[in-house]
Amino acid sequence: MFVSVAFSMLFVLASCDFSRDHSASRKSQLSFKAELISKSNSTDTVLFTGKDIKSINGTTGEIRFVDASMIFKIKSFHRVKCYLGSDSLFTATVTLPVVSSLVNDLVLNLKTDDGHFYFEDGYPDWINNQAVSDLRIKNKEKRATAWSRFIDELKKEEIYIK
Repeated sequence: MFVSVAFSMLFVLASCDFSRDHSASRKSQLSFKAELISKSNSTDTVLFTGKDIKSINGTTGEIRFVDASMIFKIKSFHRVKCYLGSDSLFTATVTLPVVSSLVNDLVLNLKTDDGHFYFEDGYPDWINNQAVSDLRIKNKEKRATAWSRFIDELKKEEIYIK
């Protein structure tokens, strides 16, 4: 009896696929559409969805992807628009270490020290100017409701890290 139970358990465990990527089976309401830097048409391209996100850190703003090559794809776009279903939540400007412009609203910033993208309230982050800081706070407050919906969806999809 013991041998047949042990054999049955071994068969069940052997048939399980422990290395399977669960993101493929995960449903997501999030989609991120992108604009080309030199946009020649009026339609946005779906760049990635919530299924492509491994995690987003709520403290640092870091976004990690299931496939690291997504970082290279994002670099060729100027803006990324986030949708929850058909509702547009926010737009983030893509900023790279070579960008020399000032952005006082949400950015998806590529950090040179680790090669990952981060959601930040402006670019560059080292600006120490009261008027700029006030404008960034005001813009953050404007998108607070949409950002809250975004975080709620990340939590529901279990890709939010505190």
